[in-house]
Amino acid sequence: MKSLPINLKKYILIIMGLSILLLFTMVRLYSIPDYSIFVILTILSIIVESLVVPIPGGAAISVGYAVTFTAMIILGPLGAAVCCSIGVMLRYAKLSDGSVRHIGNTPLYKVLFNGAQALICIGLASIVYYSFDTKIADLLFYKNIIPLVISICVYVLLNVFIITKLLSKLNNESFRKMFIKNIKWLLPNCFVIASLGIFISILYLNYGTAIMLLFFGPLLLARHSFKLYLEMKQVYIETVYALTKAVEAKDKYTNGHSQRVAEYAEKLSDKMKLGYKRIETLKTAALLHDVGKIGIMDNILNKPGRLTDEEFETIKKHPEIGVEILSSVDFLKEIREIILNHHEKYDGTGYPSGLKGDEVPIEAYILSIADAFDAMTSDRSYRKGMTVEKAINIIEKDAGTHFHPLVAEQFIELIKKEVEEQENVQSRVLKAQSAN
Repeated sequence: MKSLPINLKKYILIIMGLSILLLFTMVRLYSIPDYSIFVILTILSIIVESLVVPIPGGAAISVGYAVTFTAMIILGPLGAAVCCSIGVMLRYAKLSDGSVRHIGNTPLYKVLFNGAQALICIGLASIVYYSFDTKIADLLFYKNIIPLVISICVYVLLNVFIITKLLSKLNNESFRKMFIKNIKWLLPNCFVIASLGIFISILYLNYGTAIMLLFFGPLLLARHSFKLYLEMKQVYIETVYALTKAVEAKDKYTNGHSQRVAEYAEKLSDKMKLGYKRIETLKTAALLHDVGKIGIMDNILNKPGRLTDEEFETIKKHPEIGVEILSSVDFLKEIREIILNHHEKYDGTGYPSGLKGDEVPIEAYILSIADAFDAMTSDRSYRKGMTVEKAINIIEKDAGTHFHPLVAEQFIELIKKEVEEQENVQSRVLKAQSAN
């Protein structure tokens, strides 16, 4: 912990302090009604928290919330908070790189922070649930729909807030963007996992411990299915990158082009508030927008001089070739229309179909302008890259003819803001150097 920045240390200590305060409050206000089921749920919590599923970015998720939710219904706030906190701190998890993480090889402050965070989230969510007209171990608890929904929302909001605040400080990233991104995937997942917790609670309250334990087989099966889904998604991402590398290997001057176009397209679509799913689809389309160039001869792609009309006609076939290549890949079907139309122009003079105006998806217009900007500002076999200022002037001039006017306006704002921020950073660096 010594190596952490002071603001991060303060944050970790605040979370630990709040958890201790909350624990003392719960000890004073609540009790654990049945210690035998408390021990069983705590052991189950350790087991499911140990079976975490690693996700891209270094994080991991588990179906532990099903056990935590069950503890909230059966044991009340104190039992649920302590059960969940112990489960998180004592987990024995295998990570994606094959290493094993447990309390014996994890820094103590990380173990305590994780336990404190879990205690606060489920503790406060449980207190909110029992602030309504609800009872611990109520046989008809599932009729308390509004308290249940609110408690799930409170749990998710607290969980995402605490973890995102920590990660944004660690990685120096925007808290707002990370928070929105995390809440979007965690909220629906928690509602699904909570439904498993409701089912487990009903089994225990009506049929006892033995029948409840029988359900953990299906629960672990659900966890295994989710793990397979993530692995399949990872294979899909790796496939996309492999195809991108295959395209760029044909032309050294376009090395990194697809990645840069994807970054521009993501920033612009985020600025235009397209929504998470459309942005992810567009990013994939941007990475693969030139995949059809695999079918174009190298002597045309790498020609140092200007292309003849015949050669240009050959190049113009690459969107259709790309769609043909991807036609047998079912999980890429959503990006085909974007790739097919990314050389269409707003006034209908583009290719391959000469579509215009609203006949072209807005995603294709975004990809088009990102592609054009990177092409203009990068070195090619037949010319040097132009300045950002000159490229912006061309986009301004061609807005409403080549480019969609709104997309062009938003893109120019985006690039100008980035340039301004870069200049400010350079200015601060120069000032700091001169001061030294």
